[in-house]
Amino acid sequence: MERLILRKGNGMMKKPISVFLAVMMILAFGASASAEGLRQNPVYELYSAEGVYTDSVGNEDTYSYHVPQIFANSAAADEINREIAANFGERVETQFRNMEGGHSIWCGNTEWHAYWNGNQLFLLIKADIDGDCDEYGAYGYDFETDSRVTNAMILKQRGISEEAYLENLREAARSKFVKGISGIPADILETSDYAELLEKTLAWQTMEEPMLVDQFGEIETIALIGAMAGAGRYYHLLTPFVHQINIVGDSDLVASCPETAHAGDTVTVSLYDATDGDLEISVEGVDGTRVDWLEYQFVMPAQDVDVKVEFIGNGLA
Repeated sequence: MERLILRKGNGMMKKPISVFLAVMMILAFGASASAEGLRQNPVYELYSAEGVYTDSVGNEDTYSYHVPQIFANSAAADEINREIAANFGERVETQFRNMEGGHSIWCGNTEWHAYWNGNQLFLLIKADIDGDCDEYGAYGYDFETDSRVTNAMILKQRGISEEAYLENLREAARSKFVKGISGIPADILETSDYAELLEKTLAWQTMEEPMLVDQFGEIETIALIGAMAGAGRYYHLLTPFVHQINIVGDSDLVASCPETAHAGDTVTVSLYDATDGDLEISVEGVDGTRVDWLEYQFVMPAQDVDVKVEFIGNGLA
């Protein structure tokens, strides 16, 4: 069933897609007591379209296109809006042209999320591209100063030096890269360009990579990460100062453990009691402390970690 498609156009009705000359205001944010005037209707959608499309050879695709624009009267907002229209709106227009010609579409979804940090609004946009080659955009706008929020401003507001940021970003990129090749046998890695690709991945992490502040107040960075197969490199969202904690082994023995932590945080892992054996717990490359029989603590390093839990039976059951 075809749904309404709202986009900028020339007012002409086209088939098989209904096109309406309209801009849809999105009341995406409620007012707050501290910044009521700023948070009223700050974003509208340049494109809003959802439906099911069948091409000329019978391939059926579900599509959903949403592309935002910042509602502000300033040169900085105009600049951001032009970039969003060029980077993401043109992708949507290309899909519309393909549909009108009966051709296949290669981008089935564009979506956006908005986060507030005081008077600053951050937009995260994602386009799903065939082959899992997702692409992202990050844009920050300060409604109080009517200016663009830059990477340098984000770091300065948090008292983070460029050196510290890049160190954490590269460690996060290294962890993401290593996790991506974890299933490849060691003998294949030894004969591949693994080391060279890892070196490239670390070199791709610079101060120029787009960053934003998310709903938790954390810095997120759009980072290019190398891959041993497929396109050879893909974009991912990294949180340089927040790292993953993964439970491996007998995970059902873990009563509680945080999923993430900042480098330097003390992480506490609580276990269920086992009366017919011993519980062993460890974190590779990290020295931890057994606080008591059912509690273990370690200091989070600047990388993702695996917490390994094992049950060792005593043979008496």
